[in-house]
Amino acid sequence: MLQLKDKRLIQFGQHVRLIREKLGLSAADVAARSYLSKKDLLLIEQGNKNFGFTTLLELCKGLGLKPDELLSFEIEL
Repeated sequence: MLQLKDKRLIQFGQHVRLIREKLGLSAADVAARSYLSKKDLLLIEQGNKNFGFTTLLELCKGLGLKPDELLSFEIEL
């Protein structure tokens, strides 16, 4: 059984992937628009990478979103 922390990372990663796909961006596009590597972005989307605040800001930059827009989704706490 997954720990709650792992579930939240997975939920957030799925949210990031959905947004990226809705925007018509590839993982390479987002990586090129931010300081994230494509590999790190894919690890985040898969829920396999915990990350810090600066990475969150780079995700926002790569997706062209404000932090509150990226964090606006339902998550199990």
